[in-house]
This record gives sequence, C-alpha cells and structure tokens, in this order.
Amino acid sequence: MNVKPKRRTVAENGDAAEDLVLATLIGNGEDLGPMVKHAFENGKPDSLLQQLKIIVKKKEAEIEEICKLHYEEFIRAVDELRGVLVDAEELKTELTGDNVKLHEVGSALLLKVEDLLESYSIKKNVTEAIRMSRICVQVLELCVKCNNHVSEGRFYPALKTIDLIEKNYWQNIPLKALKSLIEKTIPVTKSHIEKKVTSQVNEWLVHIRSTARDIGQTAIGQAASARQREEEMLARKRKAEEQSSVGFTELTYTLDVEEDEEDSVLKFDLTPLYRADHIYTCLGIPEQFRDYYYKNRVLQLNSDLQISSTQPFLESHQTFLAQIAGYFIVEDRVLRTAGGLLVPSQVETMWETAMAKVTSILEEQFSQIDTASHLLLIKDYVTLLGTTLRQYGY
Repeated sequence: MNVKPKRRTVAENGDAAEDLVLATLIGNGEDLGPMVKHAFENGKPDSLLQQLKIIVKKKEAEIEEICKLHYEEFIRAVDELRGVLVDAEELKTELTGDNVKLHEVGSALLLKVEDLLESYSIKKNVTEAIRMSRICVQVLELCVKCNNHVSEGRFYPALKTIDLIEKNYWQNIPLKALKSLIEKTIPVTKSHIEKKVTSQVNEWLVHIRSTARDIGQTAIGQAASARQREEEMLARKRKAEEQSSVGFTELTYTLDVEEDEEDSVLKFDLTPLYRADHIYTCLGIPEQFRDYYYKNRVLQLNSDLQISSTQPFLESHQTFLAQIAGYFIVEDRVLRTAGGLLVPSQVETMWETAMAKVTSILEEQFSQIDTASHLLLIKDYVTLLGTTLRQYGY
C-alpha cells in the first residue's frame, strides 16, 4: 500500500522536471523538435500534449495577471492609439488635399517648364542661326568687296581678300551651298585676275617696245652731248695752254662740267611689270610669269633685230640701233629693280644674241657701202651706241 504512492511521487517529480525543461525551452524560444521526437519514441505523446496544455494555462494566467496589473495603462494606451488614429486620418485628409493642390500647381508648372524648354530650344536655334547668318554675311561682304576690287582693277587687294576668306572663313562657312559656290568661284576669280594682269602686261610690252626707240635715241643723244662737251673742254684746255705759252698768263679757262642728274636719268614706267610680278607671286605662280616675260622679250628682240628691206640702211641705222639701245636699257632697269624677274644669265644670253646679229648686219652693210662719209657716219653712231650701253654695264 505504501509502495504505490512512492511511485506516483517519483512520477510526479519526473513530470515536474519535464514541465520545467519544456517551459525553459519555450521561454528561451528554442527548438522543441528533439523533445517532441523523444516523447513519440517513448510512446508518451499524450503526456507531452498534457504538459503543453498546462504550460499554456500557466501563460494565460500570467497574461491575465499582467493585464490586471496594467489595465489602466492599457486603456490609456488604447485611447491614445485612437487619438493617434484620428490625427492620422486628419493628416491623411490634409495630405490628400495638399496632394490635389500640388497636382494642380504642378500641372501648370510642368506646362510652363515645357514652354520654357521649348523657348530655350528656340533661343538656341535662333542664336545658332544668327551666328551662321553673321558668318555668311561677312563672307558675302568680302565677296562683294573682292568683286569691287576686281572691277576697279585693284587686283592685289582682291587677292588679299580671297586669301582672307580662305584662311579665316572657309572652314567656318555653315551653308554647304554657299561654301560650294565660293569654292567654285575662287579659282575662276583668280584665273580672271591672271588674264587681266597678263593683258595689262601685253599692253605694256607693246608700249615699251614702241617707246624703246625714243629711250635709245635719248640715251645716245646724251652720250653724244657728253662727248661734245668733252671735246669742247679739251679744245678750251688746249687753247688756254697755247695762250699761256705765249705769255697771256692773265687769261684763264673754266670748265663747266656739271650736268643735271634728272636729264641723265631716262624715265619710263615699269609699274605694270612690277604689279604683274607681284600679282603672279600672290597667285603662287611667279616662275610662270617670269618665263612668260622672258620669252616675249626674246621674241621682241628677234623682231627688233630685223632691218627694214624697203629703206636703205644709211637712213634706218639710227632708228635700228636706237631700238636696240632702248631695249637693253629697259632690261638693265628690269634686272636691277624688278626683284628677280630677270637673272643676269638671261640678260647675258639676250645681249650675246643681239651683238652677234648686229655684228653680222653691220659687216654685211659695211661691205655694201662705197662712200667713206656714209661709212664713217654709221661707225660714229655705232661708237655712240657702244658708249651708251657701256654706261649700263654692257
């Protein structure tokens, strides 16, 4: 009778220990899986379920006790929560109203922003169009200026204007049509300038050939005058010496050998030649012009070296020789002042050609002259020709 109660006590103590372990596990939030597995392996799932129910009741009792202790605080917290809910509803209502207003204001603002962006884009396009238009206007003004220069015969300023367009504006011309037009027009304009300058040079070549005779005659006349003054000076000197030898010591002689330098300088205009050489240099083809000039002057020289077949040489020798003198006086001036238009070797070649031809002509004509006075007359003029050209380095 006494053994059974002891077993029950032991069993109760064991159940109490299991309850404590189970409560501890649940309180710590640990996994109950191993314990559940152990209960099913020992065939005591009902016991585990009973223990869980007991623990639940204890927890309910604890919760109820806690609620009793904090009842007033809980009621107060619920009231505060309801107040917060009311405030939240009011705030929600205000936010909804503000959101509607914000949408209304924002919609208008968005429209204004879109208008502003469109205006900015238009402004940007207009600014770019103005910039492009200014470039085009500047280029067109330069083109008009260039055309005016060309029409007025001022070719160097025209070429400088073209050079300005090519260097400063060419790459920045925005309109392809205008750029293409200028690209085609510039070579045409340069070619037109070249033809105009060449035409002016041709006119100058004709003019200088027609005036070469006068130049030669003037130079030979100056040489004759100088020779005459020298002869007069020598005559007066001899006369003074003769008078001095017979006792007329009070007689003296003076020699006025001053000469007006302006009269001794032959004036002829080489400006068209200088201008043409400069223009061709600006066009980048100076050698082309220099070769053109040399060949044309050689042709003129060959023509000048032909004597008249309808007039006796006695009558034409002065004009013939004066033409040759004028020709080489001009070439000497060109050689010295035209900056490389001629080189000394070219002048030397022309001089040798002329001398060979003149020598041949003189020998032939001298062989046909029977009168000594006529021969001396021609030789005297030839001597004056030599004296004249010697002054120019020939």
